[in-house]
Amino acid sequence: MTAAPDSGALLDQAMARLGARDFGAAATLFNRAIALGRDAPEIRNNLGQALRFSGDNAGAEAAFREALRQRPAYVRAAANLVASLLPAGADAAAEVISATLAAGAGEDLHRAVAGLWRDAGRPDRAIFHLQALLEAAPGDALMRSELGTTLMGLGQPSAAIPHLARVAAEMPDRADAMVNYGLALQQSGDIGAAMAVQRRAIAQDPLCRPAWQNLLLGLNYMPGITAEEVSAAHRAYAARFARPAPAMFANTPDPDRRLRIGMLSGDFRQHPVGYFLEAAIGAHRRAGFHLTAYDVGKRADATTARLRGLYDAWRPVGALEDEAIVAQIRADAIDILVDLTGHTEASRIGVMEYRPAPVQVSWIGYANTNGVAAMDWIIADAVALPPEDEALYIEKPLRLPGCYLCYTAPKQAVAPSPPPMLRQGHVTFGCFSNLAKINDEVLSAWATILARLPDARLLLKTAVLGEAATAQKLRAQFAAAGGDVTRLDLEGHSPRAYYFARYATVDFMLDPFPFPGGTTTVEAIHAGVPSLTRRGRGGMISRNGETLLNAVGLADWIAADTQAYIEKALAFARDAEGLAEIRARLSLGPLGDAATYARGLEAAWRFIWRDWCARQGRR
Repeated sequence: MTAAPDSGALLDQAMARLGARDFGAAATLFNRAIALGRDAPEIRNNLGQALRFSGDNAGAEAAFREALRQRPAYVRAAANLVASLLPAGADAAAEVISATLAAGAGEDLHRAVAGLWRDAGRPDRAIFHLQALLEAAPGDALMRSELGTTLMGLGQPSAAIPHLARVAAEMPDRADAMVNYGLALQQSGDIGAAMAVQRRAIAQDPLCRPAWQNLLLGLNYMPGITAEEVSAAHRAYAARFARPAPAMFANTPDPDRRLRIGMLSGDFRQHPVGYFLEAAIGAHRRAGFHLTAYDVGKRADATTARLRGLYDAWRPVGALEDEAIVAQIRADAIDILVDLTGHTEASRIGVMEYRPAPVQVSWIGYANTNGVAAMDWIIADAVALPPEDEALYIEKPLRLPGCYLCYTAPKQAVAPSPPPMLRQGHVTFGCFSNLAKINDEVLSAWATILARLPDARLLLKTAVLGEAATAQKLRAQFAAAGGDVTRLDLEGHSPRAYYFARYATVDFMLDPFPFPGGTTTVEAIHAGVPSLTRRGRGGMISRNGETLLNAVGLADWIAADTQAYIEKALAFARDAEGLAEIRARLSLGPLGDAATYARGLEAAWRFIWRDWCARQGRR
């Protein structure tokens, strides 16, 4: 007869099973040891982890709470309990943290839960813990950097800038410290200073990819430079990060077979990419196409869940290095790989540089050249990328028959309404673009418009204007441009339903330049509110306003230059009846016609695939 194992042996076996990720067996063994009288906070914590990862959330919570009952200041159990409660149980998690701190836990708990709050998408809760850590160790530059970037995540750049500036000064050999400082300056609207800092980071480390990408994106906002200069910077980036030629592809060059199309993005979520992607993918026919999403994002939401259901395959690859993602794409035998992010925040353009697919395309996420030699095509249209702009691009233009964008109408419907000026007796202009787009040239034009319409008001709404210091900085900037700040209304973030309702309180929108609205312009159209834009300097980003307004029959609302922009604003503001007629009939029209758009997109995929097949025959 075999003797029953003692509790010590059971615990050894339980830890071995836990290390082997056999969580169910580990939980059983821990419980058997406890039943034999071996109980301690560490054992209860390990039991909680085994139960948590085996899917028994209630059992895990009970185990962690018992560990804390036995040792109220037990940091590891508290952190594990908080992790199991988040993100849904934020209030319960906060209660656990408060009780554990009151029991005597300190720095280790602050450090552990700050990261948990951040990962749960609650930087507002992380701030308290980061501040506590910095008070205990004010010389901790890395912690100060973490606090600064978290403040940025909360839309508080003015609070972040002093911290990140200090970190950059204290760590002059760290290019990434300068990158974060530059990002805070950009978020606050100081695009010139932001670009100077990113250039310093590149000078410090010529291979600092984040600095390069922030510079390239930021140049699109910069007034006073040419489209050719922007294009040249993108080519300089590409030369710095050039990759060797890839291995040959085994893809069968059959022009008519079902194509495997991959889409790489970090923005499969509530984001402009998500807004312009969902309806088009939903209407995409699958008889001739298999669609795979390569999700490199760090955040997910309801839009992510919907998109996941629209693709034939979904690969969450954000934790992988570029080379591993490349290997996965090649293993999936993708024929056409589409990048949806470019040089924006969630960029993994490095994957595209390896050319993991025979044909590579840029679409939606970055309406400019990527500069990367491995990019073959950019999806565009005749207005956004006219023939005279082609020299700005590494990519060949693939022009869709209508606008290159298709908007997914939100649930928040806004009924057409007459111009508010009819009720209020004065015109209200609006701009809901991010602050980096609002430069001194734009503010000067707006100041001139208001000066010639003494009763007019201007509503500016974007998340960072909820920070008092940033709002005051913008008021000072507007005053320096000659504007009357008493007629400037500034608003920060608001829930999406209220956000859409605010469009109806504006008579018409004033687009910034050289980087006009894209998402905000089409949102305004959805709300029945026209936008006045200025013709772009060259490059698709600068022409977004033109293509969107052309698509809905508002070509008259495109000004040739800044003076024409001012005169058109005055004329439209003085024509209440004409504005009422436009608002009554304005709708998304072709911008919301996903079925027609998808047919054009499918034809585009087939065209570029046949082009590749034809070139294989000539080799």
